[in-house]
Amino acid sequence: MADVTGKDIETVMKSLKANHFDPVEFAEDANTATKIVLDMIPSEATVGFAGSISIRQIGLVDQLIKRGTKDINGTIGITIDERRRLLSDILLCSSNAVTLDGKLVNIDGVGNRVATMIFGPKKVILAIGMNKIVHDASEAIDRIKNVIAPYHAMAMRRKTPCVTTGYCTDCKSPERICNVTTIIEKKPSFTDIAIVLVGEDIGLGWDPDWPEERKERITSVYREEIEKLIAIYRSTLTT
Repeated sequence: MADVTGKDIETVMKSLKANHFDPVEFAEDANTATKIVLDMIPSEATVGFAGSISIRQIGLVDQLIKRGTKDINGTIGITIDERRRLLSDILLCSSNAVTLDGKLVNIDGVGNRVATMIFGPKKVILAIGMNKIVHDASEAIDRIKNVIAPYHAMAMRRKTPCVTTGYCTDCKSPERICNVTTIIEKKPSFTDIAIVLVGEDIGLGWDPDWPEERKERITSVYREEIEKLIAIYRSTLTT
C-alpha cells in the first residue's frame, strides 16, 4: 500500500469501531500512545506480553516496570510459560497488519501470540503503527510472508529459505515461522480488544515501494529492540 494518508487512518478507525473493537484510539506519537495504554491498565492488573517489539519500542515495558506492574510472564517481556499468559488480566501486543476494512491479520510460528489475542486474557490492548495499515487481508498476508517474516527470521537467526531469498517459498523447514495464520474479522465474543493506532512507524512492517530511508529507519529500530530482547533472554539462561 502506498503511503498512508489521514483519510486512510480515519477509514481504519471507523472500520475497527464498526467491527466492535472498543475503544479505538488514535495517538499522534509513541509517547501519547504509551499514556493512552497505561490509562487502560488498572494498577492492580496482571499483564502478559506477547513478544511484541511495538510494545517495547513505544516505551511501555519501561513504564510498566517503573509503575510496579505485576508481569504474568515472570520476567518483563520474556515468557517463562506461555500458558500463563492466558490467565493475565491484560495482554499487550500489536498486529502484523490492520486492513482498511478493520481486520487484524497475523501469522505465527507457534501460535502462542495469536491464541492469546483471541481468547484467554480479560482484555487485549493492541498498539499498531500506521506502517502496518494495508488495503485488505490478501495484501496483509502477502506483505507478512514476503516482507515481515523473512526479515524477522533473519533477525532471529533462523535457518529458513526466506532468509536467503528474501521471500516466502512455503518451505518445510523445521525453523519455519509461518505456521498459523489468523484473521480477526470482528471482536471475538468473549474477548475485549482495545486498539491504539499510532501515527508513527512502530514495529516491523513496510511497503516495498517506500523510500529506502524510511524502510531503514523501521528496520534499524527493530534490530536494536530484537538484540535487547535476545540479550535479556540469554541472561535468564545463565542466572
